[in-house]
Amino acid sequence: MDGRTSRPQRPHPNVVAREQAYSRLLDAWTAAHPGAADDAMLDDPEFVRAMNMIDGRDPNHGLYA
Repeated sequence: MDGRTSRPQRPHPNVVAREQAYSRLLDAWTAAHPGAADDAMLDDPEFVRAMNMIDGRDPNHGLYA
């Protein structure tokens, strides 16, 4: 070591905002679907579209006709 101490890295504000938006979306979906399987939201096209928009992707990314 050269005597320097490392400082903890803070996430970029955009990363924090995206994580908070995803958390709110997941909480709302879970509250609206009590007892659903842990990954059931991935089969819900509206959830997937909302997640894609949070991530800045095409809303229909990953959805199959």
